[in-house]
This record gives sequence, structure tokens and C-alpha cells, in this order.
Amino acid sequence: MKGRRKKIQHVFVYFVMLGMSAFLIMGGMRQLAMTHELRTSINQKQKEKKALSSKKKELEKAKQNLTNPDYVEYVARGKYLVTKEGEQVFKFPSKDN
Repeated sequence: MKGRRKKIQHVFVYFVMLGMSAFLIMGGMRQLAMTHELRTSINQKQKEKKALSSKKKELEKAKQNLTNPDYVEYVARGKYLVTKEGEQVFKFPSKDN
């Protein structure tokens, strides 16, 4: 009877240890998956930051150009066909049309 009781205790301890090991392994796997997702997210955010940084530089350059009267005149005349008094504008069809 004593031997059988010890055997049952050993089996019980074995299953408890097996369950705890499985629980810890599953927790570790979840942590690895979360770490992978976070690293992917960080890489994506860094790419977005780089793109936004270059966009910001372009916008700052455009802002700086808008303070230049010669550039403003160039855009107004070229894009919006603004003319000086007494001028005539002739618009020719482009090669694409």
C-alpha cells in the first residue's frame, strides 16, 4: 500500500510539473509572438517617420519658396495664367493631347 501511494504521488507530481512546464512554454511563445509583432510595428513606424520627414522637408522648401516673390510670380503666371496689364497669353496644346 505504501509503495502504491508513493507511486501515485510521483505520477501526480509528474503531471503537475508537466502542466507547469506546458503553461510556461505557452507563455513564452505568446511573449515571442508579441515581441515579433512589436518589432514589426516599430519598423513600420520608422518607415512612416522617414517618409513624413522627407515630406516635411519638401513642404518647408515649398513654404520657403512662397516667400520669394519671383517664385510666386512664376507659379502664378505658369499655372494660373495670371498676366501683367497689357499682356496676352497664348496657350498651346501639349504633345500629350
